[in-house]
Amino acid sequence: MFRSRFLSGAVMVAATSLLASACTTGSGDGSSSDGRSGDTTVRVGLVSDITSFDPAKGVGATDYVVTSLLYQPLVGQDTGGAYVAGLAEKWTSTPTKTTLTLKKGVTCSDGSKLTASQVVASLERYRTTAAGATFTFGPANAGAKTTITGDDETGTVTITTATPWGEVLSGLSTTAAGIVCKAGIDAGDSALAQGAVEGAASGAYEMVKSQRGASYELKLRQGFDAFLRFSSLSSGRPADRLRIQVVKNESTLANQLQTGALDLAPITGPDAARFADDKKHTITSAPLVRNYIGFNQRPGRPGADAAVRKAVAQAVSATAFNKVFGGTGQIMTSYVDENAACVSTDASLLTPTDAAAAKKVLKGVTIKLAGSNAVAAGAGNSYVAEALRAAGADVKLTNADNATWATDVPGNQGDWDLTVFPSINGNLARHGAYFLGDEPADGGLNYGAVGNESYAAAYVAATATTDRNAKCAAWQKAQEALLKANDVVPLATVDVNYIARKGLSFATPAGSLAISTLRVTD
Repeated sequence: MFRSRFLSGAVMVAATSLLASACTTGSGDGSSSDGRSGDTTVRVGLVSDITSFDPAKGVGATDYVVTSLLYQPLVGQDTGGAYVAGLAEKWTSTPTKTTLTLKKGVTCSDGSKLTASQVVASLERYRTTAAGATFTFGPANAGAKTTITGDDETGTVTITTATPWGEVLSGLSTTAAGIVCKAGIDAGDSALAQGAVEGAASGAYEMVKSQRGASYELKLRQGFDAFLRFSSLSSGRPADRLRIQVVKNESTLANQLQTGALDLAPITGPDAARFADDKKHTITSAPLVRNYIGFNQRPGRPGADAAVRKAVAQAVSATAFNKVFGGTGQIMTSYVDENAACVSTDASLLTPTDAAAAKKVLKGVTIKLAGSNAVAAGAGNSYVAEALRAAGADVKLTNADNATWATDVPGNQGDWDLTVFPSINGNLARHGAYFLGDEPADGGLNYGAVGNESYAAAYVAATATTDRNAKCAAWQKAQEALLKANDVVPLATVDVNYIARKGLSFATPAGSLAISTLRVTD
């Protein structure tokens, strides 16, 4: 359970979200969706193969990239938290009831009409099979406490929850909640996971060729007009075809960018520096991993002492941590990055670095630091360990592989006191669930046994409302409670650099690449 939640995030994103694309224009076996003759083809390279074509079962960025092209969500969430149209053209949402109206003329990839009843069936499947669905409908709304109904005549879908939960639209905007048409549901989970099922797609593209472990080809659906309308969406044209190849080496991708064989590559490593002064390419950076220090606050652990948590915060420097990764990341002021809706940017809530004060508390304190080696072989963990040692602490560092770390820390099955948590989640509600409630042994997510009542109360208030101002006000209180107690110590992001040739554009809502927005502008 913890492997898929954390390891697939930290590891798979660091290792598999890298992709590249190259544009070519020539004769194809069909016309484009707007009637143009010939095909514009974008070749996409992924450094790891797809593990599942089922949007509800995706465990890594490679899966999300491909399934987001095949299965469109009802809505999208833009930078700043605003919602944009997808398969749904309009919606209303209260803490207990969300109603969405489907865009007229929306079809499945076999040409059949996408009905409200089919959307209900897809959402019910998502609700019962996807791990992330808990935070779409609310932890207190399992089973019969959530009802989903559809009206085919009006094209409306209504979601009702027994307990107020104001994050339904946010959950529906995720790739995992992409709508699977009737053909895919009828084919069954196994068939859907193994590859594209004819007629199952609701998104802009459908699969036309598939060779597992090697290559995939997707074709733009003629007449598709339900693209997510992000504010930064380019006016260019979508590629008629996407040819996806499994590529293993990031340096090779960079070489091909420079020779003109590729047009786009998200790169996390040092190869990105090769394009810093390249006038033929643009670089767009976005957070990939959001790092913060978390504590084991169970009785007998150093982190149970507020004075020790404060001293740890005083011993480290987010700026110095950032320099370990080249200094290109964002200095964080919360457990999410600056792109998140309602994030606190109040640096006065953070404990300032004070090495002398830290030494007074940490001298002689034994600290077991458990870290993941997913990013730069754990270089960030090593920095934190050395900073604590400089403050007099006796630090025992474990730079573990991700499977071990995910079991030891998020699963709380290891012997640990402190961790540098490499989060890939930029949503306050979803990652904030790891700081309250039941511990992993009891089925919860509270890996550090945090008992911050002020935070818990503010979290409940923030997630129970759909009013934007009330939600952000509650989130400010929640973050303030966590930061003042040093329950989390924000560090910095490790960024991905999207390097693109001029003439190719894409949207990065809330800092994440939306591959379905890839547009050719020349």
